[in-house]
Amino acid sequence: LLKNSMRAVAERHRENPADMETVHVVIADGTEDVAIKISDKGGGISRAGMERLWTYTFTTAGKTADKLEQIQHGGGGGAPIMAGFAHGLPLSRIHARAFGGDLHVMSMQGYGTDIFIHISKMGDAEVSVP
Repeated sequence: LLKNSMRAVAERHRENPADMETVHVVIADGTEDVAIKISDKGGGISRAGMERLWTYTFTTAGKTADKLEQIQHGGGGGAPIMAGFAHGLPLSRIHARAFGGDLHVMSMQGYGTDIFIHISKMGDAEVSVP
């Protein structure tokens, strides 16, 4: 999730790196859960993108097929491909829910995105994995 935020900020400020904004992380230790908030000013996600956010086929980091072709043919200029496979958010939400919590995304296109992760302080409670 942090990588997603950092990539969005870096891509938004590619032309003027000196204007790059900081990604903020807040961790709150509550009585029932631990909450994590990740905030960036990376330009946000469109409303159409928000509707598809939890699918395994949606990415804001270019076409997945292009990335797979680069890997198969040894392309990419030697740099590892770190984004664009459309699995990060859905899997992160599954993990949060497996620990009795959840993950929510609030985005403002043209500004940035806030991600809220809640993880239950389960103690010895049992949680079923989806």
